[in-house]
This record gives sequence, structure tokens and C-alpha cells, in this order.
Amino acid sequence: MSDAMKHQLDDIALKLRSARDAANRPGATEKDKADLKLIEQDYIAAQQRLSRESASEAKPGNTAKKLDKKLDEALKGTFPASDPVSFVQAAPVKEQDRTLPSVKVAEQQQPGKTAAARKSK
Repeated sequence: MSDAMKHQLDDIALKLRSARDAANRPGATEKDKADLKLIEQDYIAAQQRLSRESASEAKPGNTAKKLDKKLDEALKGTFPASDPVSFVQAAPVKEQDRTLPSVKVAEQQQPGKTAAARKSK
């Protein structure tokens, strides 16, 4: 959690306590009650931002673990051959992509592969 975010949350919490006191005292106006609702919403939004910030800080480590796992699996698949390690797989060609020049060339060069790919759908 960043210091600025924590400071902002503390400031909103202080405003929230003050607004609650104002809205709960005898003779509180509708404006006091409306202000309380707005500050409550602001506080909830700040908590959600803080939660997202914390979650985004945790993701890079998780992504690194996934990458390591994929590389390990790819390495097992190529061992003991001298092929370079790769875990990237080509995306399947969609019907609307078949009009693209690069797809047309691939179909002309390897008609058997592209016909088999169409039948497997």
C-alpha cells in the first residue's frame, strides 16, 4: 500500500466520522444526511482502489510463477533435443481470417494441413 493512498484513506475516514456525527445529532438536516452518503461512497471507492492496488502488486509474482511453469514444461518437451525452448502456440485461424493474404499463402503451401484443421472443428 502506498503512503499517499493510506493517507487519503485516513483523511476520508476522519471526514466520515465527522459526517456521521453531524447526521446523527438532533436537528440534522437533509444536507447533513446527503453529505454522509457521499462521504460513505467516497470511502468505499477509496477502499476498492486500495484493494486493486494491493492486488496488482501481487500479480507480477504470480505471473512469474506461471511463466516459470510454462518454460519448465516446454523444456521437458524438447529435452534432450537441441531445439530452442518455446511455449508459444499459434492461434487457430478463424473463418473470417481466411481472406487475409498470409493465410491464403499458407493454405496454398500446405493444403493438407489447413484442410485437416478445418475438419477438426
